[in-house]
Amino acid sequence: MRLTARSPLLAAAACFLAFVAVLACAYAIAPIGRLDAIALHGLTALEGLFPYPVGQVIAHSADPQPVMLMLAALFAWGWALGRRREALGAVALVAGANLTGMILKAALAHPRVYPILGSDQVGADAYPSGHATSAMSIALAAVLVAPARLRVAVACGAAAYVIAVLTSLLAFGLHFPSDLLGGLLVASGFFFLTVAIMRAVPAGRAGVAAQRVRLALSPRLGGAAVAVLAAASLIALSQADELLAFARLHTVATVTALAVMAVSAGLVASAAMISDP
Repeated sequence: MRLTARSPLLAAAACFLAFVAVLACAYAIAPIGRLDAIALHGLTALEGLFPYPVGQVIAHSADPQPVMLMLAALFAWGWALGRRREALGAVALVAGANLTGMILKAALAHPRVYPILGSDQVGADAYPSGHATSAMSIALAAVLVAPARLRVAVACGAAAYVIAVLTSLLAFGLHFPSDLLGGLLVASGFFFLTVAIMRAVPAGRAGVAAQRVRLALSPRLGGAAVAVLAAASLIALSQADELLAFARLHTVATVTALAVMAVSAGLVASAAMISDP
C-alpha cells in the first residue's frame, strides 16, 4: 500500500468504526437512547423558526431524483475540467454510500419507541438516515470533483447544504440525531475509501503535490470557517430572542444540534484537506 493512500484509508476505517459506535449507543445504551429522543422532541420546535415550504424544499433536495441530477451535473463539470478520475470517483462514492445505506437501513431496522415523542415515533428502519447519507455523499462528491483553486469555496457551500438538510430533517421530526450521524459517517467513509483507492494508482509525485495542496488549504479553510461562522452569527442575531428562548427550554436539543453541525462541518473540512488535487 502506497504511503499516500494510508491517511484516507485510516480515515475511512475511523468513520466506519464510529458508525458502529453510534449504532451501539443508540440501540443498546438506554440513557443515550433517551437523550436521543429528548433532543429530537426539542428540535421539532425549530419548525416554527423557518418557513415550512422552505424546509420541505431543503429536505426533499436529498431525495433520489434531485441527488441524481446534482450528481450528473458534477460528473459533467468534472469531465469538462479534465478531472475524469474524480468525476468517476464521485459517481462511485455516491452510488456506493447510498446503496450501502439502504442495505444497512433494512438490516439494522430496530424499533425505538419513547413516550416523550407521543404519536410522532420514528420508524424502525431509520438508522442510518438515507437523506443524511445522500446529502453528505453529494456534498463530498462536489469536494472531490472541485479543482484545488475552488475547493475551499465548494467545501463551505457543501457544509452549509448538509447542515441545512439535517436541520430540516430534525425540525420535521423525521430522524433521531443518531440516525443523521450514521448517515454522515457512511458517506464520509466512502469518500475517504474512494480517495484511498484513487491514491493507490497515481505516480509517486502525486503524493508530494497532494501534501502541498493540503498545506495550502489549511489556512484558507481556517479563514473560510471564520467567514462562515461570522455569516451564521449575523443570521442568528436576526432571531436572537427566539433562539435564546429555544436554547433555555431545550438545552439537550441545542447541544445536540450544535454537535451534529460541528461533525458535519468537520467531516467536510477533513475531506477538503485530504482530497487529491
